[in-house]
Order: sequence, then structure tokens, then C-alpha cells
Amino acid sequence: MDRDRFAELAAAFAGQRLVVLGDLMLDRYMAGPADRVSPEAPVPVVRVEREWHAAGGAANVAANVLALGAQCDVIGVVGEDRAARSLRRALEAMGGGCRFVREGSCGTTVKTRVLARGQQVVRIDRERVVPATRATQSALEARLDEYLPGAAGLLLADYDKGALSAESIRRAIDLATGLGIPVIADPKRSNFFAFHGVTVFKPNRTELEAALGEAARPADADWMEAARLRTGARHLLVTLGADGMALASPGTSVRRIRARAHAVYDVSGAGDTVAAALGVALAAGAQLAEAVQLAATAAAIGVARVGVATVSANEIASLLPGRGVRAGSAPESPG
Repeated sequence: MDRDRFAELAAAFAGQRLVVLGDLMLDRYMAGPADRVSPEAPVPVVRVEREWHAAGGAANVAANVLALGAQCDVIGVVGEDRAARSLRRALEAMGGGCRFVREGSCGTTVKTRVLARGQQVVRIDRERVVPATRATQSALEARLDEYLPGAAGLLLADYDKGALSAESIRRAIDLATGLGIPVIADPKRSNFFAFHGVTVFKPNRTELEAALGEAARPADADWMEAARLRTGARHLLVTLGADGMALASPGTSVRRIRARAHAVYDVSGAGDTVAAALGVALAAGAQLAEAVQLAATAAAIGVARVGVATVSANEIASLLPGRGVRAGSAPESPG
């Protein structure tokens, strides 16, 4: 894909509305120099000079959708707390529709990362992982029923924090399928095999190996096809870190996508960036191979930054070749 083709797709981003359903989090950052060791324990002393927060988890998927210029409705569970208000402000400032369900018995998940010299020193998690109550699940279902019709894509972002269950995942996929809406799923361990029927299933290597109980063989077409069939997805996209990605589709050979990153500072949120770019590109009419290429380019930009980051269409365009240089032909549309 060259910049001209990307410009055609990017022009359509603003006309697409996607729905993100999953575990919402707030990411907090504390950063400063660390030039001495604590006399109390063999740990660095970080003198905090800057603090900020950002959307995390499924909310970061939504933030990346919005950063690409598309519209987004975000559905998930938050607590009755300051973190929920900060998360809402962060997404609404980007133009997101926050369709939160408030659950008073559990606080909003907050991940605090302490950074020194551009590197993460420690992460502090505040969370209470419990399955959503029946009342909360009903409220989530009602929001999905309201906001999914007319959407151009559904992104399921599961972080094993309790917002999604096997039953709610099945219901969401069936609803989207009935509406003809493509579904991108980013799984975690608990519900790994609950995503049967999604358009693109996007685990990373570690998640896939843990679920299947064996080492991944992304270069082996037969192994990849068997893995795809076990997940029940139409397309299996495995992210491989520095080794790029591997895409298995029915009736075709495995497609390998090389990693584009020249420098990796932080992989936090890289999977969120990939899922968002895939969803927006497919919604805008990209072929699957084009969408995967754009997702790889977006991930390369994201991991070159410290902390969870969003990526814009202009940044993606800056890494694509100019007119007349193409990466290759695209396979069939994922439908």
C-alpha cells in the first residue's frame, strides 16, 4: 500500500462509527529522574516531576479508534469513583461516546506506572476483579442493543477483569453477525475459546501458546490453520512482537507481516493499537491484508513511545511509501 491508497481509506475514517466493548481502565503515569538508590531498600528513588493519565484497556482501544478520526461508542463497567470521571473526561475530550455502566461495588481499574529515564520502574495496580453482576450484564446488553445497530465494526477487548463473560461474548458476536457487522476480538485466557465466529481473532504469541498448551509455529501453515479452526475465527492474526505478525485465513497460505519498529521503548497498549487500526481500516473498506499492514505500521509508531499511546492517520501515512511503490496485492475481503 502507498500513501495514495491510504489517503483513500483515511478519507473514509471519519464516516465510520465503531463500538468497543470490554474492560475499561485508567492508566496513570508518574515520571521523573532516578539518580540515587534508596537507603531503605535497594530500589531507585524516583523524583516525580510529571504526572498524567490516559485511557487504558478497552478504553485505549477506543482512544486509538478516535485518534484515527473515526467515531466510537465505548461500552464497559466503571466504579463510582474519581478514576471513572477521569476516564470519561479523557474519552469525551476526544469525541468518544461513553456508554458506561456504573457498578458501585467495584472500583474502576487503575494502573499506575512509575517511569524513570523513559523506562518503567514499577507498575501499581488497583483493581477488584469480580464477574459483573446479572444487573450489570443486563445493562451492558441494553447498551449494546442500542448502539451496535448502524455501527461499522465491533471491537471486543477482554482483559479478564470481569466485564465480559462467555455468555455475553456469545451474545455480542451473534448480534453483530445478525447485523452484518465485522467483529475484531482481542482475547485473554479465561474466555479464550468463547469467540467462535469472529471476523478476526487477535491473540499474541504468549496468549495463544498458553491456550493451546504448545509452542506456536507461525511459519507452519498446517499448524496455523489448525489453530484457526480451534479458535473458530474466520481469520487468525497472531502478533509476534519483534517477529511481526502471522495471518491465517481459510484457503490461503499463511501471510507473514514483518515488524516495522526501529526502536521499542514500551509495548504497553500495542495490541490495542493493532485492534483499533484493524477495525477502522476494515470499516473504511480496506482489504484484510491492507488493514493488517496499517495495523503493523500503527503498532510500530506506538511502541516507539513511552506509555500507552494513540496513533493518528497522519503518522501512519508518514511511514508509507510514496506514489508508485506498493507492498503487494491484497487477498479477499474478510466480509
